[in-house]
Amino acid sequence: MSEHDEPFHVPLPPLPPPMPGPHDRVLYIRADAPPGGEAERGTEDILMRRVPAETAQRFRAAAGGRAMTHAQFLVALVALHQRLRELADAGNEDAKRELEALGLTTVTV
Repeated sequence: MSEHDEPFHVPLPPLPPPMPGPHDRVLYIRADAPPGGEAERGTEDILMRRVPAETAQRFRAAAGGRAMTHAQFLVALVALHQRLRELADAGNEDAKRELEALGLTTVTV
């Protein structure tokens, strides 16, 4: 600060009214979505909350160590799960045991 500078105060805008219900939820509204919705674009934005810190750190490190974006790494993990699931469904007992241990048994959606 120089000798000619003077401190000043700027009032903050009023806070929005409190939201009803639990405050640990987020509503995400996308204003610039394409006319046909996200499916037409082929991608979606996702937000993951309350990821254990160690898991988040390992995820970022694993993606970055491979020079992959988080999205690319997630795509690879989903593909890996699908391939392992196919092995288990084809009778590979080791794959089946590993998936069961992780709580990733076959589901129908």
